[in-house]
Amino acid sequence: MSTVDVVLAEIVRNRLIAATDEMAKTLIRTAFNPLLYEVQDFGVSILSPTGELWAETPGCTIFSRTLPDVVRAGLARWGTELADGDVLIANDPYETGTHISDTSVYMPVFFAGRLVAFCGTTAHWADIGGKNPGGWCPDTTDVYQEGICFRHQKLVEAGVRSVAVWDLIADNVRVPAVVKGDLEAQISACLQGRERVQALCTKYGAAMLQQGMEYVIARTDRSMRDAVRALVDGEYGASIRLDSDGVNPNGDFRINLRVIVNGDRVRFSLLGSAASTLGPVNMPAPGTRGTLASVLKGLLMPHDPANEGHAQCMDYELPPGLIVSPVRPAPVDSYGYALECLTELMFRSLAGILPDQCPAGGFQISGVTLSRSDARYGAPFVMFDVLDGGNGGQPAADGSTMMFVGNGDVPNIPVEVLETRFPVRVERLELEPRVAGAGTFRGGAGLRKEYLLLEGGMYTMFVTENSVDPTAAGCRGGSNGLPSYMEIEPGTDREQVFRARVAGIGPLPEGTRLRATTGGGGGWGPPRLRDTAAVLADVRNGFLNVEDAEQVYGVAIVPAGHGFRIDEARTAVLRGS
Repeated sequence: MSTVDVVLAEIVRNRLIAATDEMAKTLIRTAFNPLLYEVQDFGVSILSPTGELWAETPGCTIFSRTLPDVVRAGLARWGTELADGDVLIANDPYETGTHISDTSVYMPVFFAGRLVAFCGTTAHWADIGGKNPGGWCPDTTDVYQEGICFRHQKLVEAGVRSVAVWDLIADNVRVPAVVKGDLEAQISACLQGRERVQALCTKYGAAMLQQGMEYVIARTDRSMRDAVRALVDGEYGASIRLDSDGVNPNGDFRINLRVIVNGDRVRFSLLGSAASTLGPVNMPAPGTRGTLASVLKGLLMPHDPANEGHAQCMDYELPPGLIVSPVRPAPVDSYGYALECLTELMFRSLAGILPDQCPAGGFQISGVTLSRSDARYGAPFVMFDVLDGGNGGQPAADGSTMMFVGNGDVPNIPVEVLETRFPVRVERLELEPRVAGAGTFRGGAGLRKEYLLLEGGMYTMFVTENSVDPTAAGCRGGSNGLPSYMEIEPGTDREQVFRARVAGIGPLPEGTRLRATTGGGGGWGPPRLRDTAAVLADVRNGFLNVEDAEQVYGVAIVPAGHGFRIDEARTAVLRGS
């Protein structure tokens, strides 16, 4: 290790990062599913020949920390039987760490007859053949109901496609053209990565590639340990409860996290969390470990490109059989709620020792699915519109809007794409500031999106959680953000309002209107310490009405010409100053 050219090692590291950027661009440009080419619900990575993470370009953050588990499981199955030209597929949640819709496609990279790396992608497929179109089944009772499961079958063996496997996929999904198109895109991304890795080996040698990345990982590990060592030793914790598992409304759905800092190591304990549930809100253990590792890395070394070294100083108390470590065949299709909870629990747990880095709570995952399988009503399709919302206020800034925290900074699907790909018209898309929590720094606003169905025979599903014990909790005196909800035929005598997740609503006739409102972020700090000019700006921008400015923030706003101004005297009385 001491003889490694450190400059060359840094060049190799950055060439690999650039290669994953190219892989991501290839996937975006060739995918068929808007969840991939718009939302970027995927991850791409280059890994060592033993499955260590070398470089990644995340869409959804979780995938960069779970793909190493996928590759190691593939190595355990195939060992020396892997050959140049193989392409493997895996989506078993108990190996991939998420749910069955997130399908990993990866390939070994050979140079001069030697295995030198792996290139892999994980992507959310438009459909996987489960009981609910598009996945996120809200009420499955075992993993077998959630779709086709792959455990490292060879899609391509030594350059020859397995027609049987490809036919099996096409015959068991609702939109085979889209699914096969995305599968081709994932393979293309891996081929792009393979080409770049082999070019590196040609220029610098396979030995330099391995030695250089070993040096980078060791150096990263030292830096991460230094960052941990700077924390105050101790035990920090928080807990949260989900509303329901989708099957048993009266169960125990608590997630309990303790973070133990000791010198240059961190131990995460999930002891005290509920047992795995009857319904699909369980999160497989690889995903739990990956989420916790990703958040700690993001808090301590946010600007450092991720590799295996960021996770080597972490240990886990995660016995099997918990809601965050279920045992097969427990259902896991709605795992993402637990992922978001774990992210927020990390912020809550560490806010006392990382006060400048930890925000208030953000909104829980939310989205709307529209689908049609019966061709008598029109062409089959699956539309999953993942909706962004508001994140928590920060120690020196208002919370962001139009972002996920737990799943990375994934965009919305543009209105123009929805309307050209699916038989819907989006009649309204606007900010909804009333769901944001008040604070010295307020939470981010939610979104309001209204759909008009242009054809009949569709079914809808609404994704949400934590309406009772919100993820969007206020911090240091700030108030909570409000949760998401959906309305069907709003403002009519047929109006239905859903504040919990629901599926299978339909078939809906042509002309039906749906309206989804996503949650806001929690506020940070006491509202009455908010800068009065910021309150006035919120009123002027339509984020806050005059009444709430006075009652919540203690700022008297009065009309002034065509706008507003602050009544300084009354504000001083309201604020007691």
